[in-house]
Amino acid sequence: MFWRDPLDPAVIQRAAKAWDLPDYAAEFLLRRRMPLEALEANTPMQSPFVLRDMERACDIIRQYLSQGKRVRVYGDYDADGVTATALLVGALKRMGYAAQVDYYIPNRFDEGYGLHEEAVVDAVRDGVDLMITVDCGSSSPEAARLANSLGLALVVTDHHALPVEVPKVSALVNPQQDVEADKLSGAGVALQLARALNGGEVAEELYGIAAVGTVADVVSLVGMNRTLTQRGLKAIGDGNVPGLTALLGLGAIGHVTAQDLGFHVGPCLNAAGRLGTADAAVQLFLERDPQRIASLAQELTELNRARRTIEQQIIEKAWENLVRDHRGRLFPFTVIAGDGWHPGVIGIVASRFREWLRRPVAVITWEGDVGKGSARSVPSLNLINHLRRSEDLFSRLGGHPGAAGFSLRRQEVSAMSELLSEGLPAAVVEQQFEMGQFDLIAQPSLPSSSIWTDLQKFEPFGHGFEAPRFLVKGSLRTIRRVGDQGQHVQMTLQEDAVPAVGFQLGERARGLQVGDPVRLVATLETNWYRDEAMPQWRVMLLDGPWPRTTRKWARGCPNPLPQRVLWVVESDRAVWRTAQREVAWPYVLALSVGELVALEEQARRGLITRVVASQWRPWPQLLNWADAVIWTCTPRSRSKWEESASLLKHDGQLWLTPIASTVLPHRKAHHLHLSRDRLGQHWRGWERHNGGFSPGRAVFSELELTPALAKQGERRTVARSHLYQMALWEARQDADRPFDMALLGREELNGME
Repeated sequence: MFWRDPLDPAVIQRAAKAWDLPDYAAEFLLRRRMPLEALEANTPMQSPFVLRDMERACDIIRQYLSQGKRVRVYGDYDADGVTATALLVGALKRMGYAAQVDYYIPNRFDEGYGLHEEAVVDAVRDGVDLMITVDCGSSSPEAARLANSLGLALVVTDHHALPVEVPKVSALVNPQQDVEADKLSGAGVALQLARALNGGEVAEELYGIAAVGTVADVVSLVGMNRTLTQRGLKAIGDGNVPGLTALLGLGAIGHVTAQDLGFHVGPCLNAAGRLGTADAAVQLFLERDPQRIASLAQELTELNRARRTIEQQIIEKAWENLVRDHRGRLFPFTVIAGDGWHPGVIGIVASRFREWLRRPVAVITWEGDVGKGSARSVPSLNLINHLRRSEDLFSRLGGHPGAAGFSLRRQEVSAMSELLSEGLPAAVVEQQFEMGQFDLIAQPSLPSSSIWTDLQKFEPFGHGFEAPRFLVKGSLRTIRRVGDQGQHVQMTLQEDAVPAVGFQLGERARGLQVGDPVRLVATLETNWYRDEAMPQWRVMLLDGPWPRTTRKWARGCPNPLPQRVLWVVESDRAVWRTAQREVAWPYVLALSVGELVALEEQARRGLITRVVASQWRPWPQLLNWADAVIWTCTPRSRSKWEESASLLKHDGQLWLTPIASTVLPHRKAHHLHLSRDRLGQHWRGWERHNGGFSPGRAVFSELELTPALAKQGERRTVARSHLYQMALWEARQDADRPFDMALLGREELNGME
């Protein structure tokens, strides 16, 4: 369930000594492939003129401005585009050209992404002499040709992938052309242009605006992106960006983080362009009247609430429209489509499903015979390059390695999914089976509060330099479910004084009790309460004992079957057989994480009503779901029987079918339960290049032992392995709480032993 790649301890110790850091901090930087020098504050910004055509772009812009010509900044409607637009317009106004400069943001619904020929015609009609694009324009050769024919000078600044046909313009400033330049966001490129035009540095407010676009567009937070974000966060914290002071609240700006920009500010800015026009988002940064700024901030907040409502409606329908191949499996590249979905929200829906299904996802909304789509990638896939291999599918396509937008004629979604699933790198498929990767193990000997203090030196965290994920192990000291419906959980561990919070994990925590052993994958974050900063674990994955309950039961099998049924069988092989016989869905760990998540989500929504699981594997996360749980084998213990009852609705019933013959559970348990001797057998088998038995391999992985890295005579105690301890705990449960006459009565077991 939880894993990380082993790292040679000697390498960690050498890095820790060289950087004068604790071992865990050096290990974190090594895992992020980030030298300490790259994190030092006050790193100077790269010269703007590293970017190709920057000098020519500045000469053209200065020439037109000095001659009193009209200049229009043409941007995009997402958070990166509106911040780039506001930044460049604000910079030109500060330089004294307010009367000559205006801006234009296309409407997502009427015009779509990019520079369009209609916009060129409108600019000429309005008397514009020079158009400067920000965060777009690289994929608009037709508009560039029209601008040339009409005498409109065009300077393109962008960061998206370059097409085969590059537009012929007066100047093209795009980091994708350059080897040495950092890959900036659209707002980052606009900041560099503003610095070049100003002959040096610019107002700190512009750094704050650029930081929002950088974080919201999910570019890697390394190099210049890191430098400008650090500086921008300071500008925001000092109150130098009035629009963000209003949007975040006066009490929040003093401790704003990159996560705040990504999870709160970015969505609010995006909401304007997703649901209407993006003008309010641009004006939030250009306006100087405090009352007007407050009104714009409120408008964006309300638009974001409306966006969340629409998003949830599309997500519900998207689960219904999820397509699978002839085997019932999700496509490695999954396309989801529906009629009349809001085109402004499909991008964020694609992001949600990419996270849940752990694979590249495209979401399409159909209007008649045409569709608009938005796709999101996983780290191991250059999305725009992959989509260009099937460019005949699309009438319009643009984007970058992580995200893309397109238009197309209506077509069959399964065929499109199958086509886009071809030729994916092996890493894209492999990561679909990775549950919870972590970086570091929280050690009781080192207080989490001390780690939290050290980690603040490495901020900001973001895409390309994510906060470290910790594996935290211990026993529950306190636990309670919170939220209107108990959907969240708060807990503390006996071994750690730092509190932990898990959002949307309340159902998984149901049944956990004080003293239960648990494992968490969590990040250490800062929780502000009444202007006091405190460390807090943000839990992403929670593993602990399954809840147990007692329910009424009966012999045989219900006839007819109720609506929602879960069969419990003896083995993975039996899962597949029973699923085929009962026309049910198999729940086996041979399926990818995304497959299991999709099965559970669709079952919760009533789209899947029959599931088969093995009693020797983890249960599906379907508490209070089934009308009937039907056992077709002898339960290994009374505990397992009671665990299965927690899958039932309050009026559901357990069933035990007559058993003609079966592998005796206690024999299989003896075969599966780990011991030191059995672990030794698994290790020797692994050394001989045999596959080994998976429970043994899982313990070795947890102890970070491999035959390749283990030194002669090296020993590690199995007490450090949570999996080994849980195996012993399960063995005790099987021995101490057998499925016997205490449950059913002697007469009921006649013929079953």
